[in-house]
Amino acid sequence: MNIRRLRASDCDPQEYLRGANAAFGQWGDEATFAWAFRGGEILFLDDARGRPAAASGITYRTLLDGREVAILTGAWTHPDARGGKSFLPLIFATHEAARERNAIVLAFGRRDNPSCRRVQEAGAQVSASYYCRSRSTATNALEVLEPEPARFRTGFRYNDDEWRTQFLERPHAQIECVGRSGEWAAIVERTAEFDRVHLISDMRALPFLHRGRRLFWFTLQRPELDCEWTDGFLSTFPAADVSRWPIQNGDRM
Repeated sequence: MNIRRLRASDCDPQEYLRGANAAFGQWGDEATFAWAFRGGEILFLDDARGRPAAASGITYRTLLDGREVAILTGAWTHPDARGGKSFLPLIFATHEAARERNAIVLAFGRRDNPSCRRVQEAGAQVSASYYCRSRSTATNALEVLEPEPARFRTGFRYNDDEWRTQFLERPHAQIECVGRSGEWAAIVERTAEFDRVHLISDMRALPFLHRGRRLFWFTLQRPELDCEWTDGFLSTFPAADVSRWPIQNGDRM
């Protein structure tokens, strides 16, 4: 097995997408690739014939305290290569890339996913996270608001252009900024079944955000609202205290 490390801008998106779509069913297209990996890198783990058996991306962000992070993003293993530990070499290669920038490696995922065990095997600290789904489908009257970055506290530092790209310009997504003027605002991706809450200025306003669909949101704090959730993880290497990080769903990569 051989690892190739490429800047995403130098990578043929189809080489990544063929494996990602085979692994996940429908990960995305070239627009998704360009949005997800802008300014980032792609790692390929090639088999003996030089064909990608697994891959992952590295996206770089800066924490609010100025520390840089390298986020392990969009990792996949081709169905024909499953059953081994193809993910581990990619994790170690991500650690190596992060050391060059003195960055903390982050990874997001579900607690029951094998990736959780792999990042722990590679030495990462794993902290709890929660993928939440409201039970209510009530309908509330909300205002359409101007999406101003200053309304929100995010998990990472973004300039205005980066913020708009991260939260408003998601490929093939219907994004809205709604809320109550002067009180609270939320960036929401509207889907047939859920409103995905990418950012909300005040978590206490979540119950008022329903518009006839259930809500989906991500948090590092154990939910206090009436909702269902799936246990997730946020891993850090080296270990870091994530308890005060205001990461929301739209920050995740």
